Amino acid sequence: MVRSNQMLFGYLADKNAKYYPDKTFLIDENRRCTFREFDSRTNAMARGLLNAGIKTGDRVAVINHNSVELFEVYFGAMKAAGIPVPINVRLAPPEVAEILQDAAPSLLLVHKNYLPKIPPKGPGQTWSQVYAIGGSTTLPDYESLIGNYPPSRVEPVADDDDPAILIYTSGTTGKPKGVMLTHRNLLADVWSSCVTRRLAPDDVALVTAPLYQAGAFGSMIANVFRGNTIVILDGFDPPKVLATIEREKVTTALFVPAMILKLLEFPDSGRYDLSSMRTVVYGAAPMPVGALKQAMERFRWDFIGACGATETGPGYIAFLDRENHYLDGSLQMEKRLQSIGKEGINTEVRIFDDEERELPPGEVGEIVLRGQNIMKGYWGKPRETAEALRSGWYHTGDLGYVDADGYIYIVDRKKDLIISGGFNVYPKEIENVLDTHPAVLESAVVGIPHPRWGETPLAFVVLKKGAPAPEIDALMGFLRERLADYKLPKGGIHFTQELPRNASGKVLKRELRDRLSPKS
Repeated sequence: MVRSNQMLFGYLADKNAKYYPDKTFLIDENRRCTFREFDSRTNAMARGLLNAGIKTGDRVAVINHNSVELFEVYFGAMKAAGIPVPINVRLAPPEVAEILQDAAPSLLLVHKNYLPKIPPKGPGQTWSQVYAIGGSTTLPDYESLIGNYPPSRVEPVADDDDPAILIYTSGTTGKPKGVMLTHRNLLADVWSSCVTRRLAPDDVALVTAPLYQAGAFGSMIANVFRGNTIVILDGFDPPKVLATIEREKVTTALFVPAMILKLLEFPDSGRYDLSSMRTVVYGAAPMPVGALKQAMERFRWDFIGACGATETGPGYIAFLDRENHYLDGSLQMEKRLQSIGKEGINTEVRIFDDEERELPPGEVGEIVLRGQNIMKGYWGKPRETAEALRSGWYHTGDLGYVDADGYIYIVDRKKDLIISGGFNVYPKEIENVLDTHPAVLESAVVGIPHPRWGETPLAFVVLKKGAPAPEIDALMGFLRERLADYKLPKGGIHFTQELPRNASGKVLKRELRDRLSPKS
């Protein structure tokens, strides 16, 4: 088999530079660059990475907030046939160390603000060098990977079935898992997203969600595929977001529900000229229908619901299109706002029972998927990969059904995943940390509704016999040292005598949730 680089995703930058060389491509709070400038800089970075010893398939870890530089690393690494590994800047140092150990990167590119998160070099740590983004007195500068090399294109040995990016997400065991998305996965995703979102060549896209997560990354690369101008903000601040929409004439954006709720709470949105905005895509967390209707009424934008997972590529496996947001007063249209829409163009969605048999419309089972966008597998985890991709279908672990008209509804999560403000939070990860506290015997974490974040964790804790109950603030401090802030049980910590279990000893989390429900 001859390996070819013709379908490498990074070279979309090369195509765009040929079609739109002087068009503004990226805008962040500090920089603007054209398609030609971006292509030249990422070509030079690819050469810099190769000179630093990067070989085909080597991982290049990056820790940076939303910025032009973060996206340069993605494309520069891909052009060198390396695999960029974005790491969530909100992770605590032990969590960062765990990902670095698993991914075994050859090189680190870290913004100066996050250098304290990097563990000291020691046995088993694979990187040869750390480059500082934003400058450092002790480390080589990020710009030295670019400024010292020519901007001509390189031709690495790779093909479209090789991993293009490795995005980490927590697993059901609480351990992070690296999702391998190939060049083919990304290309399959972007054309589907472009068509479903009806992206136009004159669109100006706003991205405020973290670009180290699959959802925002998917929105970004769909607009790359379309040759659009993209405005990047680091974080979501309503006046800054609205001023940016007005100043840059933004036409389309991805907002997680918590962002839409912040906009609804902001009293001065009427001061801004938002007439350029045409389409808002929302997703990454449950969207309260009442808030969605309020946003539709206030802003008069076209809304599109999107649903996906890191394992299904950075795009989406289902869309609730804009026509389903034009309510006609019928109960049917109202109910559809609770769905995730219909399957995406390049994704098949089915409902399976426990025997891997397809269920008819209306019956609840596990949501399974297949398509060119589905991940290659989990990095270094063949057993978990085989389990997730058994029978040729990706098994989501979500329970749901498809109605007679093809609309997909999620009714529960087998894996007890909590989505808080667009971030995935796995209860087991919090439980594993809680259980290391000297006073804690065992714990169980459930998700509860939250008016802003969609959901938030709540912990039930059983203390060791005779152990005094620690102060809640102290216990939260214990967690804060070991977990990212969005994983903290902000719904509360409840002390209990025991956890309810079934006959096989499994904790019955539904009963724990029932304890929180008001009694009639």
